[in-house]
Amino acid sequence: MKDIHDIKPLLAVGIDWGWLPWLLAILVAVVVILLVWRWWRRRHRPPEAIATEPLPSPETEALAALEALAAGGSADGKRFYFDLTAILKRYLERRYEIPAAEMTVEELLPQVARLPLAGDLAEPLKALCRLAEPIKFADAAADPEKMPADLAFVRQLVQRTTPEPEEVAGKLET
Repeated sequence: MKDIHDIKPLLAVGIDWGWLPWLLAILVAVVVILLVWRWWRRRHRPPEAIATEPLPSPETEALAALEALAAGGSADGKRFYFDLTAILKRYLERRYEIPAAEMTVEELLPQVARLPLAGDLAEPLKALCRLAEPIKFADAAADPEKMPADLAFVRQLVQRTTPEPEEVAGKLET
């Protein structure tokens, strides 16, 4: 019986990794193509439209915001004082070039002392800032009868600190 042979042992069959280099090459090529496309798109982007309209003056912006706040007629003292102090800080920031919007009251009050404000404006401004803090953050009750007076004070401050046209022209020439 020479025509019958024993059963051969099992062959060890593994995963054919011959396709892996091709897959990696394709992935690298796709990434390179995407990076080149993105770089080309950024370089050939049309220039963005430059705003041709100048910003309104700090005074115009503040007075318009105060008018909008007055027209809103908010009975909520907390919302009113948040908005009022935001308008005030934005005005001080643009008018006197101090970062008032990012300052706390404790940081702002020493800056107010250095501003060229009349004494009858500086002290009430400090008092308004101190009054608004507990209303905004500690849920203190706001006096509804004092809110229009505070709004009128901020409007008066903006009007009285508005530079004369000659000052603005002189500032632009330098």
